[in-house]
Amino acid sequence: MPGPPATADPLSHPGTSDEEPPAREVTGARRRSPIRWVAISLLVILVPFLVLLGTKIGSSGGIARSPLLGQPAPAFSVPRIDQRGALASSELAGRLYVVNFWASWCVPCRENPVLESFYRRWQPAGVELVGILYGDQVDAALKFRREIGGSWPLVDDPGGRVAVGYGVRGVPETFVVDGRGVVMAKLVGAVGEGTLDAVIDQIRTGGAPVTAKNDRYRTRR
Repeated sequence: MPGPPATADPLSHPGTSDEEPPAREVTGARRRSPIRWVAISLLVILVPFLVLLGTKIGSSGGIARSPLLGQPAPAFSVPRIDQRGALASSELAGRLYVVNFWASWCVPCRENPVLESFYRRWQPAGVELVGILYGDQVDAALKFRREIGGSWPLVDDPGGRVAVGYGVRGVPETFVVDGRGVVMAKLVGAVGEGTLDAVIDQIRTGGAPVTAKNDRYRTRR
């Protein structure tokens, strides 16, 4: 009579068996591969997004609408980063001034030569320009200034309170405030040569906030 079927020796070493590895080991190996693919996929998605964020507004500035147009400019008193001390909006009272929100990581913010040209022309005429740091570190900002140049006042914005007050959504964004302390224009993107000059001339001539329509300047009625 044939004997009972042979059974595997429970004490035999797994390395001597021809059977496949335990299911849990195979499953673990299979799980690691999708995780790597997910990580790679996230990098593929995030890197272009971060680049886009740094160039969010684009390389060409233009007049934009804003709820602040025709309204008093938000008051501020913030520390300077280009020298010791602070700068308050009250010190600019009675003068037309330009507020430029920027960051060292922002590619379009390399508009400094245009802003410096504007500042050299208009600062002797009493027009001030203030650069307000947006979502950036002071050390990086100062390094950027040394590399690109510029001589107008630079200030920090701890907590982003000034940016919130102006409703800034990205950088660069630039606001023009008249001698009454009223916001008269908002520009998004890098400021082109002569753009601020045209805006200031329109404000002085028309006396009304500047908005955009069909890519042309006009005064809001």
